[in-house]
Amino acid sequence: MDDPQTTPDPNSSGEVVDPGLGHEPTPPAQQATDLTAAPAAVIVPQQAPAGDPRTAVAAYFADAAEQRRSFLQNLFLLLALSLAAFILTAWILVRVDAPFGKFSTGPQEVVRAQLRALDRGELRPAYDMFSPRYRGQVSFDTWHELFVKHWRMFHANVVGAETPAYTGPGVTLEMHLHGSDNKDYRARFTLIRTDGRWWIDDVHWTQEADEHDVSHT
Repeated sequence: MDDPQTTPDPNSSGEVVDPGLGHEPTPPAQQATDLTAAPAAVIVPQQAPAGDPRTAVAAYFADAAEQRRSFLQNLFLLLALSLAAFILTAWILVRVDAPFGKFSTGPQEVVRAQLRALDRGELRPAYDMFSPRYRGQVSFDTWHELFVKHWRMFHANVVGAETPAYTGPGVTLEMHLHGSDNKDYRARFTLIRTDGRWWIDDVHWTQEADEHDVSHT
């Protein structure tokens, strides 16, 4: 005969009961929910502590970038000011030493401008300083041949100038020059003023030593 004390309880569900007092067992559905929620708590980003070295590094690079921007701005400003100063200086030099003579206001300035243009080989600008009457009588080709024939004389340095002699609307000016051929020359310029500016209306070159007539047009 079977012992009734060892007979299993047919109403047993197989659940594990927590022996703790007052603790209710966790339903299986709630356990599954808690298991799926656990990984979400792991990927939540956390702020770096106040003393984190990464914060100091980021601040350093931000400050370096700001300094670099400030340096580039100052450099661009300096370059812009230098360019403006260069343009202003070049403009002043052109006003003072205009090879074309268009900005010259007096007969002496026009003569010196033509002599500088001749010394540099700027034949067309030098020719354009002659008066319309002169250019009507002497073509550029004829004057160019004269320059080629006496180029050593025209490549000259001014060593002196006499006081201009005004005669009515015109003026005569003599210049003393030393040519690249080591000879001394005297050039007599006759200028007239028309259309609000001075023009070279005639020029006569002679060699100082023997008063040899070199060029007369």
